[in-house]
Amino acid sequence: MDTAQQGHATRPAPIDPERLAPALEPFGHSHALPSEAYTSPQLFEWELEHFFDASWLCLGRAGARHRHPSSVEWRGWEFVNPSGDGVPFDRHVGHLDAYFAPYEPERLVVGARHSYELAANWKLIAENYQECYHCSEIHPALCRVSPPESSVAFPHDGLYVAGPMLLRDDAETMSLDGKSRGIPLRGLDAELLRQIGYVGMWPSFLISPHPDYVLTHRLQPLAVDRTFVECEWLFPPELVERPGFDPSWAVDFWDVTNREDWRAVESLQHGVSSRGYRPGVLSAFWEVGVYMFIQLVARGYLEGRVSRPVDLPSAWQPALKA
Repeated sequence: MDTAQQGHATRPAPIDPERLAPALEPFGHSHALPSEAYTSPQLFEWELEHFFDASWLCLGRAGARHRHPSSVEWRGWEFVNPSGDGVPFDRHVGHLDAYFAPYEPERLVVGARHSYELAANWKLIAENYQECYHCSEIHPALCRVSPPESSVAFPHDGLYVAGPMLLRDDAETMSLDGKSRGIPLRGLDAELLRQIGYVGMWPSFLISPHPDYVLTHRLQPLAVDRTFVECEWLFPPELVERPGFDPSWAVDFWDVTNREDWRAVESLQHGVSSRGYRPGVLSAFWEVGVYMFIQLVARGYLEGRVSRPVDLPSAWQPALKA
């Protein structure tokens, strides 16, 4: 029996459906979510039950703790569906299993870990991750190694939003000088060695595979306007075991970039909380990932759960054209 048909009955979110109509407009005309999506304590409590408990949540690296009796181990991470009525896990991840196979994240080990607490709603962090529209304004180090306009999106058959960005010709990885002090992940072909993946697994696990390491962000909502974020950097074990292993080339870059993002999303939290906030129209070139994430959220509010993928808009064209 499909586990999505077990467990508690679903109920729509406590939000006026008319407030969601602009977010559900066709691609190229759709808007951001209304303010209550980021500020309503009642809606936040509903999300914890219907978006988080009813979905597959990453607990962290498998083997790092006593295994939960109903958890699933996937590519080195442990996932659990607290309510027991989420979609089957293979439907949740869809094509991602094949996508991550060359990176072999299951054989990688944690080389560094940072944690942050943000004064922002978890969805603002997820939306920020899904676009690089803002990069030229706040991420000078990132723009030196990866062109913001190179972002593309994958077709989706699971509950995720994903796509790669390219490295500049003179960059080897995402680091402050573009150089790697590590070793290339052994399963990557020439194409994967020249790109960074950005994978947002619903609802709150972000995976960024690089040519030489894998970065994750695990979001844990604490309140409607507060989120805990745990970042881990994963490296090949043969590198971590070397005397004097120093992951700072990867860690420093993303700590700088994270903090730039955190300031931005905390500012956005102030904006969506103001009386003058009006949801803007999403960019058809730059914000396809945000569009797809917002579709998951808005449809989930109306349907009482998130259980089906969002299709890549047929009208979308990458900002960087061949």
